[in-house]
Amino acid sequence: MASISISPSCILASREIRFLNRQETRFPHLMRLSMDFNFRVLEVLNQTRHPLKQYVLVTEDYRSDGDSITPAFTSMQTLNQYVGDNMVDILHDYLFGFTDEDPQQTPRFA
Repeated sequence: MASISISPSCILASREIRFLNRQETRFPHLMRLSMDFNFRVLEVLNQTRHPLKQYVLVTEDYRSDGDSITPAFTSMQTLNQYVGDNMVDILHDYLFGFTDEDPQQTPRFA
Protein backbone atom coordinates (compact mmCIF):
# COMPACT_ATOMS: atom_id res chain seq x y z
CA MET A 1 0.00 0.00 0.00
CA ALA A 2 1.84 3.10 -1.21
CA SER A 3 1.15 6.47 0.34
CA ILE A 4 1.98 9.85 -1.07
CA SER A 5 2.93 12.86 1.03
CA ILE A 6 1.15 16.15 0.51
CA SER A 7 2.93 19.46 0.76
CA PRO A 8 0.56 22.32 1.69
CA SER A 9 2.26 24.59 -0.85
CA CYS A 10 1.33 22.15 -3.66
CA ILE A 11 -2.40 21.96 -2.87
CA LEU A 12 -4.49 23.44 -5.65
CA ALA A 13 -7.93 22.65 -4.17
CA SER A 14 -9.62 20.42 -1.62
CA ARG A 15 -13.11 19.32 -0.67
CA GLU A 16 -14.59 17.43 2.25
CA ILE A 17 -16.18 14.06 1.63
CA ARG A 18 -19.21 13.65 3.87
CA PHE A 19 -20.83 10.52 5.18
CA LEU A 20 -24.52 11.26 5.67
CA ASN A 21 -25.72 8.14 7.45
CA ARG A 22 -24.55 4.91 8.96
CA GLN A 23 -25.75 2.91 5.98
CA GLU A 24 -22.61 3.98 4.09
CA THR A 25 -20.85 0.62 4.13
CA ARG A 26 -18.43 1.08 1.26
CA PHE A 27 -15.87 2.77 3.53
CA PRO A 28 -16.86 1.67 7.05
CA HIS A 29 -13.70 2.81 8.86
CA LEU A 30 -13.81 6.30 7.34
CA MET A 31 -17.55 6.55 8.07
CA ARG A 32 -17.05 5.57 11.70
CA LEU A 33 -14.28 8.09 12.36
CA SER A 34 -16.20 10.81 10.55
CA MET A 35 -19.47 10.28 12.37
CA ASP A 36 -18.26 9.25 15.83
CA PHE A 37 -15.11 11.36 16.24
CA ASN A 38 -15.61 14.29 13.83
CA PHE A 39 -12.71 13.43 11.55
CA ARG A 40 -12.90 14.64 7.97
CA VAL A 41 -11.89 12.95 4.72
CA LEU A 42 -10.40 15.43 2.28
CA GLU A 43 -10.08 14.97 -1.44
CA VAL A 44 -7.04 17.04 -2.39
CA LEU A 45 -6.01 18.14 -5.88
CA ASN A 46 -2.27 18.66 -6.07
CA GLN A 47 -0.72 21.35 -8.22
CA THR A 48 1.61 19.27 -10.36
CA ARG A 49 2.25 18.77 -14.05
CA HIS A 50 -0.59 16.24 -14.10
CA PRO A 51 -3.00 17.16 -11.26
CA LEU A 52 -3.61 14.15 -9.04
CA LYS A 53 -6.52 13.52 -6.67
CA GLN A 54 -5.47 12.22 -3.29
CA TYR A 55 -7.34 11.44 -0.08
CA VAL A 56 -6.30 12.14 3.53
CA LEU A 57 -7.87 11.92 6.98
CA VAL A 58 -7.78 15.15 8.99
CA THR A 59 -9.24 16.42 12.23
CA GLU A 60 -12.29 18.66 12.38
CA ASP A 61 -10.13 21.79 12.78
CA TYR A 62 -7.88 21.05 9.78
CA ARG A 63 -8.23 24.62 8.52
CA SER A 64 -6.36 26.00 11.52
CA ASP A 65 -3.63 23.39 12.04
CA GLY A 66 -3.27 22.06 8.49
CA ASP A 67 -1.85 18.68 9.53
CA SER A 68 -3.22 15.42 8.21
CA ILE A 69 -3.64 12.34 10.39
CA THR A 70 -2.78 9.92 7.59
CA PRO A 71 -0.52 9.95 4.56
CA ALA A 72 -2.23 10.76 1.27
CA PHE A 73 -3.56 7.91 -0.83
CA THR A 74 -4.70 7.84 -4.45
CA SER A 75 -8.02 6.13 -3.64
CA MET A 76 -10.51 6.17 -0.79
CA GLN A 77 -10.37 2.38 -0.69
CA THR A 78 -6.66 2.38 0.22
CA LEU A 79 -7.23 5.18 2.75
CA ASN A 80 -10.06 3.15 4.32
CA GLN A 81 -7.78 0.08 4.51
CA TYR A 82 -4.96 2.11 6.10
CA VAL A 83 -7.37 3.59 8.67
CA GLY A 84 -8.73 0.13 9.47
CA ASP A 85 -5.23 -1.24 9.98
CA ASN A 86 -4.16 1.71 12.16
CA MET A 87 -7.40 2.73 13.90
CA VAL A 88 -6.17 2.06 17.44
CA ASP A 89 -3.07 4.23 16.92
CA ILE A 90 -5.05 6.99 15.20
CA LEU A 91 -7.63 7.15 18.01
CA HIS A 92 -4.98 6.93 20.73
CA ASP A 93 -3.07 9.87 19.27
CA TYR A 94 -6.28 11.84 18.74
CA LEU A 95 -7.70 11.24 22.22
CA PHE A 96 -4.50 11.30 24.31
CA GLY A 97 -2.13 13.38 22.20
CA PHE A 98 0.90 12.54 20.17
CA THR A 99 3.91 11.18 22.02
CA ASP A 100 7.46 10.47 20.91
CA GLU A 101 7.58 7.23 22.83
CA ASP A 102 5.04 5.02 24.49
CA PRO A 103 4.99 5.72 28.20
CA GLN A 104 6.68 3.05 30.24
CA GLN A 105 4.57 1.91 33.16
CA THR A 106 6.58 1.54 36.34
CA PRO A 107 5.12 -0.90 38.82
CA ARG A 108 3.95 0.68 42.07
CA PHE A 109 3.82 -1.43 45.16
CA ALA A 110 1.84 -0.38 48.22
